Amino acid sequence: MPDKQNPFGTIFLGRDEATYGKDGIGDIAYDPDFECGGPVGTPGRACPYRLQEKDAMGLTVTGGREGRVLQVGIASFRDPLCPDTLYNIFTKAKRPQDVRVRVMQQNDPDLDTDCLEGYCARMAKEKPGQDCAFADQVFIHQIHAREAAGPTWARGILSEDIAQAHKAGEVSAQDHCMSIDSHMDFEPEWDEKLVDMWDLAANEYAVLSTYVAATDQLGVNLGNAHEVPHLCMIEYTSNVRVWGTKCARNLSKPKLTNAVWGAGLSFSKCHAELKVPVDPHSPYIFDGEEFNRAARFFTYGYDIYTPN
Repeated sequence: MPDKQNPFGTIFLGRDEATYGKDGIGDIAYDPDFECGGPVGTPGRACPYRLQEKDAMGLTVTGGREGRVLQVGIASFRDPLCPDTLYNIFTKAKRPQDVRVRVMQQNDPDLDTDCLEGYCARMAKEKPGQDCAFADQVFIHQIHAREAAGPTWARGILSEDIAQAHKAGEVSAQDHCMSIDSHMDFEPEWDEKLVDMWDLAANEYAVLSTYVAATDQLGVNLGNAHEVPHLCMIEYTSNVRVWGTKCARNLSKPKLTNAVWGAGLSFSKCHAELKVPVDPHSPYIFDGEEFNRAARFFTYGYDIYTPN
């Protein structure tokens, strides 16, 4: 829990003492008021936009998932863990009936396990009587691995699939959208926890994003603190590459970061996915994928937050 000196949590800087001096290293206190421009009474203070009832399409303004589906997008390239990721999604969700998953599967059918078939096989083995529960909520976009053109291209196709589903009335702008890698595990009731966390940002245009920790850290407090990876490190290559995290501890709510986005976890309302799709015209791009989308999120008015 946050201590009395830092009731909203801390952020680890990890700077070089020789460059920044002793005051420029270590942890600093997180102050949510800075996200509004300062404490109440600060001239020009303005907090993020909250959803208004007139724009909520008849749904709740904050809290809860009633009427909203959680849309998950996964880009998978010959990943043997893709079936396990589907298994973890559905068996650990509080409301698996309200989850839909789209998989951009880039496999060699003669050599690789199909993501959905592998999921069904594990369900039959570990959940007798359920066999292939929720299989009708999984949509596979299949191409041969030899036709693949990199991660940005694959996620761009997923964005287009979401757009087409929206046109068909299968996705609402007020649904929640999550983009993840194909080798992920989840905490119990992850779906409700993520929605509740997103609500804490108190910003209709919030996008939660980070590089997730290793699976052996699920449910573990490191050093007696609730610590999360905090994206804040880039390097200049032929483009701008996001390459690492520091950490934030005991955050009371998601922390505004902006301009640093990670493709391994992105969670928002689906209007963000519809307005700022992954660039489909970027085959074989790795360096620059994340900064590209972060910049476009920012120019469309979206704010990127480190999850808490």
